Amino acid sequence: MNRLSLKFLQRLSLILSCVILASCGGGGSSSGAVEATLPGSNTPASFVGVYTGTLNLRAEALGLSETDSVPITITVQADGRIRFDGDDPDETFTVGVTDDGNFSGNIPINEDPCVGSVGVTGVVNGTTASGTVQGEGSCRVNGLNLDVELTGDFSANK
Repeated sequence: MNRLSLKFLQRLSLILSCVILASCGGGGSSSGAVEATLPGSNTPASFVGVYTGTLNLRAEALGLSETDSVPITITVQADGRIRFDGDDPDETFTVGVTDDGNFSGNIPINEDPCVGSVGVTGVVNGTTASGTVQGEGSCRVNGLNLDVELTGDFSANK
């Protein structure tokens, strides 16, 4: 079981680098869900730009955990939207950013063999963009359904 668990968590950490940074299609809901912000009506010009940094992830299943850090690029657009980009064109997540810099939204997970949702909450201030990620999912491995908890944080500088 430990060999299966470690192999599963290694695979899961690779999936997470896509999942956290990307909307991979419709998925189930979870307790990690947050209310999505709408774009503000007057996004400060100082917020607009590209922020680069790191996303730190932790996945827990079967009493074991796997951590990983991946690069992240966050772009705040003049139209009041904030976009998270991974290293693949399909790895994009966009939500609104309020006029005071707060943002939140959900990334559905539907990446075989896992389904669930990850909530993202953060703030941008013109110099940094930072926040947290949290969610739950279920992965089917060798006929077993495994509950997975996802947590993490990110920080990026302009």
